[in-house]
Amino acid sequence: MGIWFLRLITIHRACRPATSSPAWRHRPHGHLLPLTAERQNHRLGSRRWHMGHSHGSHSWEEGIEPDRVFRLGLAADVALTAGKTFAGYVTGSTAIIADAAHSLSDVVLSGVALWSFRAAKAPKDKEHPYGHGKFETLGTLGISSMLLVTAGGIAWHAVDILQSLLMSAPDVVHHANLDHIRSHPGHHHEVDLDHPALALGMMIISISVKEGLYWITKKTGEKEGSGLMQANAWHHRADAVSSVVALIGVGGAILGVPFLDPLAGLVVSGMILKAGIETGWESVKELVDAGVPQHVLAPIRQTITEVDGVKGCHRLRGRKAGSALYLDVHIEVDPFLSISAAHDIGENVRHHIQKNYNQVAEVFIHIDPSYSCCPLVDESKDKKAKEDLRSMVSVKQDADAVICNVISKLYAEKMSIEHMTRHSLKGKTLLMVQVSMPPDMTIRCSISPHVDSINL
Repeated sequence: MGIWFLRLITIHRACRPATSSPAWRHRPHGHLLPLTAERQNHRLGSRRWHMGHSHGSHSWEEGIEPDRVFRLGLAADVALTAGKTFAGYVTGSTAIIADAAHSLSDVVLSGVALWSFRAAKAPKDKEHPYGHGKFETLGTLGISSMLLVTAGGIAWHAVDILQSLLMSAPDVVHHANLDHIRSHPGHHHEVDLDHPALALGMMIISISVKEGLYWITKKTGEKEGSGLMQANAWHHRADAVSSVVALIGVGGAILGVPFLDPLAGLVVSGMILKAGIETGWESVKELVDAGVPQHVLAPIRQTITEVDGVKGCHRLRGRKAGSALYLDVHIEVDPFLSISAAHDIGENVRHHIQKNYNQVAEVFIHIDPSYSCCPLVDESKDKKAKEDLRSMVSVKQDADAVICNVISKLYAEKMSIEHMTRHSLKGKTLLMVQVSMPPDMTIRCSISPHVDSINL
């Protein structure tokens, strides 16, 4: 147990000190900080504190741009389905009608993606206090699964064409390649050479629209940190590149190079397979609450340590739920601060994080004392005084009683205790004692084997 006499009031006991007056006892302790505009912003979000913990929830705004991108993709799929259906009905082309059926499946998948995104943005409720972000993760996993199925279908068809090329006569191969079926999960699309202008025109329009959707969705997904949007972007590209493979197959057949179609199909299959595995693996890690990479946490750690009053931080962790990021961190502050002052530092940390990183939905802050602020011990000072007073300390006595006993025995007529604050640091008890005494009095003593001197 150590004792620290802090801010001794130089006033004689005969004259009542200001701190002893009734008016002083009713004054609020701690610093009253002005409620500036910035501090008002700190209080906009809900805050929950308990025993050194702060939980700040950020009012995360709904992403208008991502919602528009999803609706744009859905509208484009609906338009392509309608256009292909009309063209197939007018020409009687089964190939175009089959392609319209595939576009209809894209409409369903785009609808699922839009629903997942909107479900993830639903407000928190009693059953989901941490939000609904995992709906977005589930949607990402579903689209990733479809990408894997698409890659498998294209690869299977490419291998089938290669086997036909190796086993069939050249003229049969040439005829088969002209009429080959381009496979997608659950649908088959023939290259219609009876209506070449219309078939190629619809294919070029589909490629242009889908590739444009890929870049728009990919850019927005990277900006928002949304795995769902990036997976949906690759779904658009899968449609585009599979149509490119069909064009390559037709061109190769016309030029007499039938191997172009299956080889291009294998390359495209590998691209889609890689995208499906990456997005699927990321969604699985989110579902099991895997930690975010350190390169994401490093700039956040730097932001925390730059906040005024923060002596250090440790145990910074994060997990994702869709495009939202949840953090928890232990910050270190001066151990002699009041609870309200430490609380204010924690709020400043939360405010700076959510101001600089929009994807952070909530921050859980635990406040620890910084041991680097503890007073140093010098064993070379006042050893005799320490030995004289050590016999007066009983291990069974309460710390407050020990202090009162020492003061009353040694300085009964010259010093009175005004206030004592207890701190527990590094397994030791540190008492900050405010006393009143004559202005010309000087005291040096120690009553604890853990403390070498008392600073007056």
